[in-house]
Amino acid sequence: MKVIGACLLVLSSAAFAQTPPPGPPATHDPQGVRISEDMRLPTMVSSPPAKRAAEPTPLPTPRGIGGVRPDASSVDAIVAAMYQCVSHGPEEEPNWQRMSDIFMRTGVLIPPKRPDMEEHSVLDVDAFRDRVRKGMAAAKERGDSTAFFESEVARRMDCFGNVCQVFSTYEGRHAPGDEKPFVRGINSIQLVKDGKRWWISSVAWDTEKPDQPIPKEYEKK
Repeated sequence: MKVIGACLLVLSSAAFAQTPPPGPPATHDPQGVRISEDMRLPTMVSSPPAKRAAEPTPLPTPRGIGGVRPDASSVDAIVAAMYQCVSHGPEEEPNWQRMSDIFMRTGVLIPPKRPDMEEHSVLDVDAFRDRVRKGMAAAKERGDSTAFFESEVARRMDCFGNVCQVFSTYEGRHAPGDEKPFVRGINSIQLVKDGKRWWISSVAWDTEKPDQPIPKEYEKK
């Protein structure tokens, strides 16, 4: 009888241990851990991520025959591109990327020597960009127009093989329709051809002054 009573006591204790305590029903997480409803944390409901607007696909740069860009296909084309990329409206800047595409990596621009300087400035495209931006900022502070439209009005050219020298007379206006230019001068442009395309290796220029008029042979005809 003592053995039977002991067995009944063990069985009743096991049954009691398996009986869940009063309260909300319990569940199990994926790892088998027993979790009651009052132990659950509120579930964070997140909105689906907003779809990112598709970025416009950049248009391919036009290329000519044999993969050569039209700007570099001839002397006429590259000189025209030079004038177009430096021209810009009042709230714009020159087209620096286009300028980089027509100048050699070691190409330089040599502006007229400033009176307060002992030597000429020799600038690559990046340094020329910084100089132009500084000048535009100063013009804005003075209330002057920053627009600049430069055009070729006459040209003298000498070429041999893969080298070419262009004396290009230019006029600068604040708007294309201005009757008179506010500046005139001559660009001395040196060009080289690598067998496939033309490059500008350097541009040096000077401006017209009362005591330094443009010679008649370089005037437009």
